Amino acid sequence: MDNETTAVHVTHEVVGKVGGIGAVLQGLFTCKFYLNTVSRSILVGPLFETEGSLSDRLGEDVEVLYCSLGGFSDTVYAGDFRRIEDYYNAGIVYGRRTFVDEQTGVKSSPEVLLIDVTRMKKGPIDEFKWHLFEKFGIRSDLYEHIWDYEQYVRLAPVAIAALKAIGAAKDSTVVIAHEFMGMPTTLAAMLED
Repeated sequence: MDNETTAVHVTHEVVGKVGGIGAVLQGLFTCKFYLNTVSRSILVGPLFETEGSLSDRLGEDVEVLYCSLGGFSDTVYAGDFRRIEDYYNAGIVYGRRTFVDEQTGVKSSPEVLLIDVTRMKKGPIDEFKWHLFEKFGIRSDLYEHIWDYEQYVRLAPVAIAALKAIGAAKDSTVVIAHEFMGMPTTLAAMLED
């Protein structure tokens, strides 16, 4: 493939289809045109469940290559992930999720990055919020008491650091915000320019 485009999809439906976004992802990741156009796809979202077995939390169609919460590591990115986790006090799960179109047989396995944002250090997040205000005029102090806002703001800088660690933060990378949840990560990517 001549095209080296990476598409990063930020969503709340990384590990399962809950509604409309899950249906969109299922369609994209089993569409021959998409697969021929985009060389690398990565799903990014918060880790909602930290208790129980990995398969219970992530589903049977997810192959886990790294999980700090479960002490599992089968990737060359482990050292970088640990540094990111230490800096932010955030857990990272990295792997692949398989999508299959049963009618056509088209199958793909995009990468998955899930971030546990529940116990993060305040300093790096406050710094990111300052940059959101400075560059885009977003006043996080008005919304940080709303968890739907806060968790996706917390996700953003960790996601960008993890994307850099796996070599997916290049000029040919496109960050797609599926609904409002992906906007902080999209803005964080813009701050990198």
